[in-house]
Amino acid sequence: MYESFENLSDEKRNRIIEASLREFSEKGYMRASTNEIVKNAGISKGLLFHYFKSKKNLFLYLFDRIVDEFVAAFYEFIDDSSSDIFDRLMSWTMVKFRLYYRKPLEYRFLTVSIYDSPEEIKDDILKRYERISSEVMKKFMENLDLSRFRKDVDINRSLSFIMTSIEAIGNNYIKMYNHDIDRLIADKDKIIDDLKSCINMLKYGIYDK
Repeated sequence: MYESFENLSDEKRNRIIEASLREFSEKGYMRASTNEIVKNAGISKGLLFHYFKSKKNLFLYLFDRIVDEFVAAFYEFIDDSSSDIFDRLMSWTMVKFRLYYRKPLEYRFLTVSIYDSPEEIKDDILKRYERISSEVMKKFMENLDLSRFRKDVDINRSLSFIMTSIEAIGNNYIKMYNHDIDRLIADKDKIIDDLKSCINMLKYGIYDK
């Protein structure tokens, strides 16, 4: 569908992607201007619409591209991860932090896409997010050692609670730092200690002593 865009030189393609990501990340979908995107990318508006046909297609292309990059990083991590769910959670959280440090613009774009998408694209984003989340969670749960769970604990409910809790903690940090990557990096050790504390509270409430 986007062959003419994919066949561009790396330099030109990356310039368009970065300009688009920055505009959408800073202003959201509705307020983002394709005029600003083409100006910052150094191309004509007609050329941008030749590649993508519409602002919506451009946005969804970026979403799919970034999700594919992040999922690839997840699969690379999961192949060598611990079978203990709490160790795996901590390791995966660290992977997500590293992705955030390396690709803050992409991470901000995904956050805006998922949590602040307008009606025009909400269904498209939600369908993609639910499909990818389901695939990633299925992979995340593979080969877990659940033998240490207390016998009086419902494993499925516990797993759901654990994942929901960790997701909420991560989202809270994103909101708290408002994508201030320098401040986030400066507070990295404090954040990691806090995450370890939260994970340990979950662990000792669910595992046998």
